Amino acid sequence: MSDSLDNMNEGTAQRPTFLTVLCILTFIGSGLGVLGGILALVGSSALAMFTPQGSLISAAVGLVAAGLCLFGAVKMWGLYKQGFTLYLAGSVLSLVGGLVGIFTFKMPQMEDLGGEFSEFTSSTNQLAEGLAKSAMWTGFIFSLVIVLVFVLMYNANRKHLVK
Repeated sequence: MSDSLDNMNEGTAQRPTFLTVLCILTFIGSGLGVLGGILALVGSSALAMFTPQGSLISAAVGLVAAGLCLFGAVKMWGLYKQGFTLYLAGSVLSLVGGLVGIFTFKMPQMEDLGGEFSEFTSSTNQLAEGLAKSAMWTGFIFSLVIVLVFVLMYNANRKHLVK
């Protein structure tokens, strides 16, 4: 009986626990990224006059990047080598999309209150844009670190991708 079980398992590769954990974490993160991308697309198109320029494009790029990472993780779950390439492409696309979002970000102009408040409105708008860009850079650096760590961990498991 045990000989027949051993013979059945000889031709199949086992997925290591570390790769399994990485894939599950990617399923969660990329799944939330896909959901967030869909919601961002719906929100950007519904509130177009109130959203910053380029947010619709940024949401679409984020959705595609999260989808590529998710599909890559699914392929790596099945031990396919092309999964790493898809994951890497999605990760790079998400970073490029983040940089494009930072450099194309422009705060929507608040309505001019007129008279003595016009200077206050302009300086408030500049402050808000500066704070938003600072937050975007912080998020980008955090994303860069996470992407690098995951790519390095997946790279360490590439030898187990046999299909």
